[in-house]
Amino acid sequence: MKKKKKIAAAAVIIAAVMIVAVLVVYAYFSAFEGKDNTLTPADNTIEISEDYVPPAEQGEGSNIYKKQISVVNSSNAKCYIRVYMDFSDSGVRARSYLSNDPDQSAESFYSANRSTEGNTYIANLGTQAPKWEFIPDNDTSSLAGYYYYTEPVLSGESTEPLMTYVKTINADADEIKQYDIVVYSESIQTTGMDGYKYTDYKEAWTATLG
Repeated sequence: MKKKKKIAAAAVIIAAVMIVAVLVVYAYFSAFEGKDNTLTPADNTIEISEDYVPPAEQGEGSNIYKKQISVVNSSNAKCYIRVYMDFSDSGVRARSYLSNDPDQSAESFYSANRSTEGNTYIANLGTQAPKWEFIPDNDTSSLAGYYYYTEPVLSGESTEPLMTYVKTINADADEIKQYDIVVYSESIQTTGMDGYKYTDYKEAWTATLG
């Protein structure tokens, strides 16, 4: 008889807000008369949307539960969004798999490892989550370690899901443990402080992060 152990596969959600302020602009219309035009700063706020159905318990073998992650642009400005997502325990991550397939077919689950080598979920974002792109941890740029939504997200709209299902395989009872999936999101406006409109997400994030 398989041993089972209760587990709280909790999700730690940290939503970060990066505010890009638009300063008050003073416009002078003529040499004879001056007038101040005050522009209301565009806010830049986001919310992580999660459809999480925790498993009642986790046992030996394959354990699948729903954890659909997307990000909502709740500001009044169009923005680019990125997400940091990882397991709190590297051992659990090594035996966990992610999928966006509503049918949860076995072949749709790919390794949650953060390496781009081999048959991993990161390497298969193009087919499962085509609007998301992962910049590897070992990338030398300032963009490393995040999932980037490649298209601008309009005010009030949401990204497509980054992931929908998690599968963790426990070889025996000793591998069953409590863990967190950490989800952290950031956003920046698609237009810079000087009014320049970025051509794509990489240019926008590089200009912001340096």
